[in-house]
Amino acid sequence: MRGLALFVLCFSAAAHAGEGVYITLDFGYGIWAKDDFRSRLEKQGMGKDPNSGLANTSLLVDRQMPDGGIFGLHLGYNIAGHVAFEGSLTLRPYDLLSDTRGGAGIAGVAARWYPLQGLVRPNRQFDVAFITGFHYVLSGGNGIHDPTTNTKIQNTGRGFDGTAVELGFTAELYPAKWVSFGITPRMYVMDPIRYFVSFDSRDQGGAIPISGQGGLKFYSISLSMTFHFEPLPD
Repeated sequence: MRGLALFVLCFSAAAHAGEGVYITLDFGYGIWAKDDFRSRLEKQGMGKDPNSGLANTSLLVDRQMPDGGIFGLHLGYNIAGHVAFEGSLTLRPYDLLSDTRGGAGIAGVAARWYPLQGLVRPNRQFDVAFITGFHYVLSGGNGIHDPTTNTKIQNTGRGFDGTAVELGFTAELYPAKWVSFGITPRMYVMDPIRYFVSFDSRDQGGAIPISGQGGLKFYSISLSMTFHFEPLPD
């Protein structure tokens, strides 16, 4: 009975974002907004792939940038419950068990601001944070299958890289000071700088600089679990 009482007490204590190290795991879904990027590539004229006969723009945008599940990992430090800085990694993999596997990785740094700290009663069990960050994005796939033979067409892997600005917010519930559960919608505004004609040889002459204007956006919504280490008293 004493152990049960301590367990209940632990999960009913007031808690919110506070000073200390934290690790966040995200799981969710992401959607590409590709129209401006497609238009930018078409204006530059990327030509056709000789092996598949497809336009290089379509080969990347339509075949190797699918929407789907995402996974995120964030390691940061919260300063007095007001602001936090973190290293961030978000992955969008697809076809993991296929020879045409691919995906996108978004890695960089971000900052979180907690506007409720000092404004709302300190014994609350919830918190919100606004997020902004700057990242590097690398995306690509290993290619496509021939519709007749169902074998991978050689040298059809396409991709891109560039920079990305992150905007979003998190709403969290704290059942205890050491753990919180949240929901986070995000938007990544990307500026692709290279088109990979050969993803595997992207750093050995297989990349074309991307010119013109027209960005790329990636929207995601994720559920998160955050572990807070050595939280300090308010």
